Amino acid sequence: DEKAENNGKVALRSAKDRSDEVMRLALDVAKGVREGRRYKDFEVYASDLDAYGQEIKSTFARYEIPYFIDKKELLSEQAKARFILQAIACYRTDFRLGEVCDFIKNPLFSIYSRYGEEGAYLFENYCLKYNVRFVPTSMDDCFKKHEERKIFNAKEQKSGFIYANIDDKVEILDNTVENVIPEAVRKEVVDILTPERFKGSKNIKVFVELTRELLEKIDPYYVKYVDKIASQSEYFRKCAEQVNSKLEAVLDEIEEVLDEQADINKFESVFKSMIKTLKIALVPTYLDCVFIGDGESRFAGNGDIYVLGANSGKLPSQSGGGVVLTDKDEQMLSALGVEITPCERQKALDGMYAVCDLMKKPQGRLVVSYPDSGDGGALRPSTVVFELQNMLCENGKPLEIERIDFEHYTTLEGKDLQKAALALSTKKACFNEVLKNGVSGRCDANDTDVFGAALSLLSEDEKKLVNDSRVSPVKIALPEKSYFAGRTSVSRLETFFGCPYAHYFNYILSLRKRKDGTFEGTENGTILHFVLEKFFGDVRDGNVKDEDEAKQKAYEYFDRAIKENNFEVLLEKADTGRILARLKEEGATLCKDLFKVQKRSAFRPFLLEAKIGEGKIEPMSLEFGGKKVELKGTIDRVDILDDKFIIIDYKTYKSADLTLKELYCGQKIQLYVYMRAVERSLGATPCGVFYFPVYSSFTDESGNRYKYKGQACDSRETLGLIDEMATSNPDCAIVPFKTDRKGENLNPEIHLSKEGFDKLGDYAVAIAGEGASKIADGYIKPSPLKDKCKKCDFAAICAYKGANERKMPKVKGLESFDTEGEKNE
Repeated sequence: DEKAENNGKVALRSAKDRSDEVMRLALDVAKGVREGRRYKDFEVYASDLDAYGQEIKSTFARYEIPYFIDKKELLSEQAKARFILQAIACYRTDFRLGEVCDFIKNPLFSIYSRYGEEGAYLFENYCLKYNVRFVPTSMDDCFKKHEERKIFNAKEQKSGFIYANIDDKVEILDNTVENVIPEAVRKEVVDILTPERFKGSKNIKVFVELTRELLEKIDPYYVKYVDKIASQSEYFRKCAEQVNSKLEAVLDEIEEVLDEQADINKFESVFKSMIKTLKIALVPTYLDCVFIGDGESRFAGNGDIYVLGANSGKLPSQSGGGVVLTDKDEQMLSALGVEITPCERQKALDGMYAVCDLMKKPQGRLVVSYPDSGDGGALRPSTVVFELQNMLCENGKPLEIERIDFEHYTTLEGKDLQKAALALSTKKACFNEVLKNGVSGRCDANDTDVFGAALSLLSEDEKKLVNDSRVSPVKIALPEKSYFAGRTSVSRLETFFGCPYAHYFNYILSLRKRKDGTFEGTENGTILHFVLEKFFGDVRDGNVKDEDEAKQKAYEYFDRAIKENNFEVLLEKADTGRILARLKEEGATLCKDLFKVQKRSAFRPFLLEAKIGEGKIEPMSLEFGGKKVELKGTIDRVDILDDKFIIIDYKTYKSADLTLKELYCGQKIQLYVYMRAVERSLGATPCGVFYFPVYSSFTDESGNRYKYKGQACDSRETLGLIDEMATSNPDCAIVPFKTDRKGENLNPEIHLSKEGFDKLGDYAVAIAGEGASKIADGYIKPSPLKDKCKKCDFAAICAYKGANERKMPKVKGLESFDTEGEKNE
């Protein structure tokens, strides 16, 4: 068939995503108005208003384009209606945690509560952490302190912590117990909902009256809420007015029609079924505005019509069949003489007719566009796009699909210059585009003049924001006590060397990963450390006679670990209960086997969970720049034999290793700093510094069940004293034993002389002091070691994820650890 000449009446476009698609639409509108047209000359059909709505709102706001979205809002989705539905759900479920959390996150409760949104999340954090499944409704204190918890000493962030003056942060942390705000929020919930009044069976009119009282109670807060959202658009105020009238009409109808006994479940069913069907329809707030609608809207067609989202399955919209009857069911019933109206085929034909009707309406242009991606995946264009290509041509040539591209403005002349001028046509747009393209590095050298000109139009505050965002933060200036409260830990210094920015999040801002009552690696480590500490205390004191007794001791200490660390809440859940039962058996097997291993060693446990500065371990401090900071830390285990000692640190993950290159870059300095503290306190000689991985499968590649990871002495005799199997069967010994290929010489990176231990110990202390000095200097530059971002707790909130990565250095022997040599960066 011969194609019709288009004459510029129809345009087809493709975009990378919905954002670019909507931006091109906004620029067309802005350009048309500048040329003398009216906003009402543009109408927009969106195949999915929910998907496009927010993008349209934000983009049109940047370009100061008035608009009206012809979408009927569900009454049940409005804040006030949701407040009532969520309150009823709390009553119905006896204040189950999920329903209460939904209720306190309602914006009306946030305005009502003294603690706002932050209080709601602290409440939820507390309940998840301590497995609170049903929220108590007594006005007595119900959320108790958990001071016996060892994690964070039972002290957590409080409301307003992030916004507190830095001078007050230490005081806030030292005087805040994590139950205080959750308990206050719980009492606010009880106070506003008065749970007792909704219990039992009542005449349904009584429930109506109680609901009205609840609405009256929140009215002052609803007014504040409406004023807040109306500051963005008067559209929301008009919407709020209809919410009030429709809710009152629903309650009036229930009261007038029903006069029977009911419980909260019956009342909820009636109330929800009524408001779920009601919608709020509004009229435009401007006489001259862009009309935006969907398949249920009526388009005048007086100007241009833009079709957004011309993707397969969206234009025309497709249905997968009814809730009860599928397309195949309908065909089968039709064959039996039972007609279903409208059937799926009729719906598809109606959809096609609606599309055809829409496309013949515009008196101006018809612009059909589609994104290549959205909703987390690739999208295909609609058959409508291909049908238009088959029907139309431009100057005798096939109708082309224009590619929307806002990545770069490659030249400063012609169409690119016009595109840049439109994209930067308002101050809000200038700020957005400069920030999005210039700062993120999306613009190239040819774009520099364009964004430089846009930058000159910004306010001083906006320019400062842009300039501050161009570079990664390097230093912050805070009072000295914000960095160290007189003491620091080596693990903190290791975090700093891993990434100074992660250290900033963790130790300066004191951000914490949410605890949700699930079993995590930290709990696993806490339990096993406790069991091994108590068990080896008995071994040291001669209170374990055989393997069976070792196993019984392990069971006893496991139960104590659960109780003393307040982990009973984990036993209440089936999944964590099973994990703990398995861990208990693993712990018993571990103690039984280690009892056998210990009998092969001449070294005996001496210090367990020894704290620096307490007991037999003397205080240790770092000195830098005329300042002095005491070190704190806990050494898992020190075994001794005469004037020799080894340090053992338990790790509950398989990959634990103590390599020289990790020590060199500051990642594994803890044990060598501890070694220096023990050496000075006991006057003994180090013979081994080890990680001891204890995990589910205690087997390495060679089939050995237990292996220390780290550095040992270079004396074969002493290695035999640490584990007698080092002399008879080295491959099965727990102590490292690595030789050259001939088996004659010990590996110098694994087996160290006294001078080697000294060199590594001196280096660890020196680099620890260097790290403390940088922390005190406010250094926070995002510069993670390679792959650190993959396991970082703060990756989701970090703007520099993967940026400025540092490669792990190559270390050749102990000469790299000369403390007089090159400084570690």
